[in-house]
Amino acid sequence: MADLTDDEARDLADEILQRDEFLPAGEPGIAAQVLQRITEAIGDALAWLFSGFGGLGGGAGTLLATILLVAAGALLLFAIYRAFVNRNPRAKEEKSTGTRVVFDEIVEPEALRAQLAELKSAADWRGAVVAGFRLAVVGLIDQNIAREVAGATTGDFSRAVHARRPELSEQYSPAAAAFERAFYSDLDVDQNDLADVEALLNRLQMAGTR
Repeated sequence: MADLTDDEARDLADEILQRDEFLPAGEPGIAAQVLQRITEAIGDALAWLFSGFGGLGGGAGTLLATILLVAAGALLLFAIYRAFVNRNPRAKEEKSTGTRVVFDEIVEPEALRAQLAELKSAADWRGAVVAGFRLAVVGLIDQNIAREVAGATTGDFSRAVHARRPELSEQYSPAAAAFERAFYSDLDVDQNDLADVEALLNRLQMAGTR
């Protein structure tokens, strides 16, 4: 390996740190400026180190040292970037929304609880059954009984319950039947249907507090 001049060391460091995998292009505003400053600082350090090792002459040892420095610089930049993203208020806000995908709809558990209480108070059994069963599906997802998959059906969730928590089948089956009647048909839905859904909710709540 030939000796590296200062300019060549700087070019090598810049080329490494400006690759897409190390510097995401989608960061907006201040984030991009902060990451650019971090990149420049690490680039200066790498250029200095490359230059120092280049002055030691060629050979396998110098090549290995250079490769290790490249890897160390890349890992350092990635670690700093991840720490920055984790402290980004906007990223925290997105993580704290608590939304779930249930039957191809984005739902928020707290909103579902409020909706369930409101519909139950108004004796809207059909609406309460739908909201309650969706909330039960959120419980299945949060307890890792079922996966959050767009397009999943009551049958998909039933298979997950049978496979992972068969003891919940006794509550799940009538609750799912009540939901299907309320959501997919014009058949009458009454307080007994809501009771089936609430039985599943209560069982999931008990399981979640263990």
